[in-house]
Amino acid sequence: MPVWQVALVLNLTFAVGLGLGYAGWGRRAEALDREFDAARAQVERLERERAACGPGARAGEQQWEGRGVVRAIYPQLLVITHEEIRGLLPARTTSFRAASPTLREWIRIGDPIRFSLRGTLVDDAAVVAVERW
Repeated sequence: MPVWQVALVLNLTFAVGLGLGYAGWGRRAEALDREFDAARAQVERLERERAACGPGARAGEQQWEGRGVVRAIYPQLLVITHEEIRGLLPARTTSFRAASPTLREWIRIGDPIRFSLRGTLVDDAAVVAVERW
């Protein structure tokens, strides 16, 4: 086989390989762009949520509503497994200070409840109202 034919086959092989590699890279770059845009949108949403919570917390008391199940009742605390409390906590089990001893009188462990929290931050939020649901 003459040298020019070998050079031509090698150049064609190189061109085809380069074209396929470039096409694969382009598809991966598009996927990375979509992932980056989704992450950016999530960060922007979280920033908006944080900004919405921040001014109220600095200005004073806020009130939050939640639903959950009573897990334990102590003299000063209620332990509640709750759904997400918008602007305050994700779904989890949390102990909250009871604002009044009368709140604990008519609820029992295992009761599904709706409750209202009042405070400036998670650390000082207190249960101010409770109702069964």
